[in-house]
Amino acid sequence: MEILGKINPPPRRSDSDPPRRRLHERRLKAVAVLPSLATLGNLLCGLGAIYMCLLSYDAGGADLATRTLNSPRIEWWFPTYAAIGCYLLLLAAAFDALDGRLARLTRRTTEFGAQLDTLADIVSFGVAPALLAMCVVRPLLPLAQLGEPARLWWRVEWALLAGYVCCAALRLARFNVENEEDESSHLHFKGLPSPGAAAALIGLVLVHEDIIRASGAARAAVVLSALLPWAALALGLLMVSRLRYYHLINAVLRGRRPFRQLVLIFFVLLIGGLSKPQLTFALAATAYAAGGPTAWLLRRLRPPAGTLPAGAPQRAADAEKRVV
Repeated sequence: MEILGKINPPPRRSDSDPPRRRLHERRLKAVAVLPSLATLGNLLCGLGAIYMCLLSYDAGGADLATRTLNSPRIEWWFPTYAAIGCYLLLLAAAFDALDGRLARLTRRTTEFGAQLDTLADIVSFGVAPALLAMCVVRPLLPLAQLGEPARLWWRVEWALLAGYVCCAALRLARFNVENEEDESSHLHFKGLPSPGAAAALIGLVLVHEDIIRASGAARAAVVLSALLPWAALALGLLMVSRLRYYHLINAVLRGRRPFRQLVLIFFVLLIGGLSKPQLTFALAATAYAAGGPTAWLLRRLRPPAGTLPAGAPQRAADAEKRVV
């Protein structure tokens, strides 16, 4: 081998040849400041929600009897650490809506911003909501003291919530691949958006923490905590589906609506927000998540365009006979 190497030495590249890596090198030259700051705010809110999950786990269910923020005035809004985490994720959703709007206003929509937004969304709308749901459904006793059926059920719940996280990652990756920069292509989404899925999940957590636990309804709390992992799996499957979901800002708020419909929506949201804001938000987020399969089912049940309903040809023939 040494003799062959001496006879046929490897060819040397001359200094004038361009390096191979330079042909495929993509260097980041500039970063949009305002959209990136909003995306980082989204990420920090997700990190804060995860920290609230750690505090909730450490409290072991005793945070309802203590002042979480050392203030009796705001204790009604933040009764537990899990509730604080839910509101932090709502703030993360506000940052997520703001960064895209700022990028379009400043004309700084870049590939860097899209990738950074995906990394922030997987934390705030994938991992953090699943951890908040785990704080609700986890057993209060240590795992060593649980029986075999309870331990098996906890593993099933963990797997269901892990499926939600995986579906959120797949949904965000598919959105990056299929996303188009044209504003007209953002009128609807293919599959439930990850912020919408997270809103429905944390809405259920808010109902559990702010209404059920605060009122002492033990049976309702058990039922909701048992349904929460299955709801998370259903939301995950809706995220990776091809069902159409409308963009609320681009397709609804920017469009024209009848005046009566606008007044009705305003008063419903106002009355619900003043009386039961947590329940109103949970119902609105759940209705949006259920809107995709509901619209698909209605389209399947609706007869195709140009076809007559059943019995229409016979009724038309009878009418023609009567005229003759």
